[in-house]
Amino acid sequence: MVSRPELKARLNDYFRFSRQELSGLAAAVIVLGLIFSFRDWGEEVFNLAIGLQHLVTIIIIIIFSLLFRLSCQKIYALSEGYKAEFKVWLMGLGISFIIVLLSLGRVPAALVGGMVVSFMIKQRLGEFRYGFSYWNNAMISYWGILGNLIAAILFAIGAYFAPESYFFTKGVLFNISMAVGALLPLPQLEGLSIFFGSIKLYCIAVLSVALGAVLLITGTKLGLITTIVIGSLTGIIYLLIGSEK
Repeated sequence: MVSRPELKARLNDYFRFSRQELSGLAAAVIVLGLIFSFRDWGEEVFNLAIGLQHLVTIIIIIIFSLLFRLSCQKIYALSEGYKAEFKVWLMGLGISFIIVLLSLGRVPAALVGGMVVSFMIKQRLGEFRYGFSYWNNAMISYWGILGNLIAAILFAIGAYFAPESYFFTKGVLFNISMAVGALLPLPQLEGLSIFFGSIKLYCIAVLSVALGAVLLITGTKLGLITTIVIGSLTGIIYLLIGSEK
């Protein structure tokens, strides 16, 4: 991990979303919005007004969650001398939509895509072994999972104080679903990068998502507090062991 001034300089120079990324994100937001609002277009009878209201709410949740997730990955990537760009998986979005149709909305899948990492020669000078690192690549992907879990915790805090809120409850569901989908070891998803980078890290990611899902979706006070404590301790340990040049 580089020093704060160096990281700030890299963010100023390289932290941005390209047109290709934004177009991919737009496609993902529209399809995922339809998927996660599939069962919310009226309780017994189709209601266009209620459905559109829920769709807009879901889209806001997805935009926030995706931008937060990708920002976590881009920041970590730049700190290690890599450039990370989001690449949407259109077939994955199609598969997700088919799954939600076949399950009548009971299984909202989120197979979105992942980060494509490129080597930044100047920013990697002085790094251990200099060249491309599968471990760093795995960590960039892992930060996507962490981004979803952090966002899920934020939504869960809101859901605890406002348990009837559609916005907060759907926010938890979306981020957990996306984290689960991203863990699948497929070439277009980030689970494969984590698996090849470190099997131990992949197991940790699976356990983290499973534990987060159980503790957060239940909506209990104990589950929320436990998740926040575990997440805080993990962050503190990561900051303490992170090297600064």
